[in-house]
Amino acid sequence: MVVYVDGETFGLQPLRHATKTITFTAGGAGLNAAVTDVFTVTGEVEVIALVPFCVTSLEQDAGTPKLMLGTPTDPDLFINLTTATLIDAGNFWTWANPSFPMFLLADRLKEAVLSEKIVCEVGNTNNISAGVIRFDVYWRALSSDGALAPA
Repeated sequence: MVVYVDGETFGLQPLRHATKTITFTAGGAGLNAAVTDVFTVTGEVEVIALVPFCVTSLEQDAGTPKLMLGTPTDPDLFINLTTATLIDAGNFWTWANPSFPMFLLADRLKEAVLSEKIVCEVGNTNNISAGVIRFDVYWRALSSDGALAPA
């Protein structure tokens, strides 16, 4: 596909893929209020799809920790606070319910335009003591310097 704007030619950028795995521990990424960079962004990019998959069930250190996925400006842009212990191995972490082995991409997990990094944040005053989530993102560059990479 080619688009013409004011005599300039623009082509549709190729779809790209990046993946990042985060291991949560009470003293690291699982620490209450910990903000972990998932993907860095340079320039402007379009997130076509963001797919969080739980490799190892998340466990609690004490109380009921919660987890959200977004950007520094909007920490729950993609996924609002979710009870971390409901995010089980072999399931996708989604907006509506983290305990399904399949799902249709929710509006919040696709077609977002960004110029800042993607982050995961622990909340609700408690720690996540164990667990692993893999994040896969499919994206396109919008600006000439548009790039997205695992943090």
